[in-house]
Amino acid sequence: MAGRVAVAIADNIISPLGLTSEENYMAVKDGRTGVVRYAGHWGLPDPFMAALIDRESLPSLPDEEGLTIFEKMVLLSIRQALSQCDVDVTSKRTQLVLSTTKGNVELLGEATTQRCLTPSCPDPRVLLGEAAKTIARYLGNPNLPIVVSNACISGVCAQIEASRLLQTGRYDHVIVCGADVLSPFIVSGFQSLKALTDEPCRPFDIDRTGINLGDAAATIIYQGVAADAQPSGAWVLVKGAIRNDAHHISSPSPTGDGCYNALREVMQGTKEEDIALINAHGTATLFNDEMESVAIFRAGLSQIPVNSLKGYFGHTMGAAGILETIISMRALNEGIILPTKGYECLGVSKKINIAAESGHTDKRSFIKMISGFGGCNAAILFRTVDSGQRKTVNCQLKTSAEVEITTEGMVLNGQRLTTSGSGSEMLTDAYRRYVGDYPKFFKMDGLSKLGFLASELLLQQMDEGTEHDGARRSQERFIPRDDRAVILFNRSGSIEADVHYQSTISDPDNFFPSPSVFVYTLPNIVTGEIAIRNKYQGETSFFVLEHEDQETIQAMIEAAFKDEGTQSVLAGWVDYSDGSHFEAKVRLMERLKD
Repeated sequence: MAGRVAVAIADNIISPLGLTSEENYMAVKDGRTGVVRYAGHWGLPDPFMAALIDRESLPSLPDEEGLTIFEKMVLLSIRQALSQCDVDVTSKRTQLVLSTTKGNVELLGEATTQRCLTPSCPDPRVLLGEAAKTIARYLGNPNLPIVVSNACISGVCAQIEASRLLQTGRYDHVIVCGADVLSPFIVSGFQSLKALTDEPCRPFDIDRTGINLGDAAATIIYQGVAADAQPSGAWVLVKGAIRNDAHHISSPSPTGDGCYNALREVMQGTKEEDIALINAHGTATLFNDEMESVAIFRAGLSQIPVNSLKGYFGHTMGAAGILETIISMRALNEGIILPTKGYECLGVSKKINIAAESGHTDKRSFIKMISGFGGCNAAILFRTVDSGQRKTVNCQLKTSAEVEITTEGMVLNGQRLTTSGSGSEMLTDAYRRYVGDYPKFFKMDGLSKLGFLASELLLQQMDEGTEHDGARRSQERFIPRDDRAVILFNRSGSIEADVHYQSTISDPDNFFPSPSVFVYTLPNIVTGEIAIRNKYQGETSFFVLEHEDQETIQAMIEAAFKDEGTQSVLAGWVDYSDGSHFEAKVRLMERLKD
């Protein structure tokens, strides 16, 4: 029996360049940009370049009172895409997957309390799962919405997750929508990292000086179709891969390992000469563009045209992977290779084929690649004709070990561990008692400490039995491997770090945005910390759910094994709202050998 593939049947983009995919594509084709310079905007002390949407010009929605701008943009985009196809959004066979980095984070600026998870919280929709529930409720979708919050690669990860869910046969359609709306929180954070420029960005150029940011919402609706019954001319998500470079939480690997490994995986069975285009992340920072050039060169793809769309839209964060996929599909439908706006002279060490001018092609395959904080990287291969049948990947799994950590204590494989203290003090005591050899622990936010500690207890037990022998750990662990994934879920996202960072920018007379705090406002950093500690170069993904639903979590963990390179998954629920409210339930699942 043929496997199922994910076929794109409808799409939409909302950005400063237009309210439909066609309007946005035509603007890019004409060379227009939505990026302009702002000085003194939001009271921020430094100027920046960004593509900000005119919020007052957005069309009205029925019963829109109370919706945030983030929620409204998501709903406008999804509704526009739904109008193009016959999909029942109220069916349990239709799943909603949202991709965002910060969602309604601007609500924190309106908070009157620093305890955002207590009954006094001014609006719980600052939590990504709560915002997703609001959107699902408005649409009438009965399923628990899934939020991918995997830094800048979220939009590509969301599409990979859609493909996996459709392959399981659990759903007929998956609506994938990515969105982020700029705010002082986001802009000041990137400024604190010295990543922004107040000039138009110049991806891959020798004179590039940094990122431009942008508002956007983008939607693709995927349908599950038998591999031997694909509609003619439709874009098919052939293969996707997510890989970590296990190098650093905020700086890409100079050897491009994660990006290279993702490219290598999606290119298996495909010839270089069949690829029309690589749409790169191309943020126009020194290190990102250099890393991507190294990865493309190492993968043997240096002759393929490469472009970046950041000069038109800015970096749209959670929307980027979806928006840029749609524009690439539209361009290749017309046989066009779009140019990289702002690029003139190659400024990376590897000689790759950057598209400086508009070109033409008759090829029908392309790759979308992307990278992000936490060491995460992803790539997807699309084509309009898939000559072979999709192999159905079925496997049997076993749980090898599990750990549970609450404010009451810690239990490893059913045995209660010795701990002292309570709350966050208990986590610190457990680190000193059971780990003790990784001082970076003390720099982590609470979510990362919790996930790191859970992973350490599991992995020590797996490698050493009941003995905690540091010498043996150094010999048998920490050998680089790319066959183990880290996939975590929670409800609270990175709320503790969010509140902390918001406190650093709330007083204009005491404005001190901290880059070290801002990085941890991405919940997937915990997966990056685990990957770096253990040299894991497999998949790392982070999902936010409105509540802990074991059936959904189990289905998504099992779907991760659709990636044939994944032989084991460290997975589970890691939720940390503050030092008195946290819970981790993590297990190691392994693929049984045939």
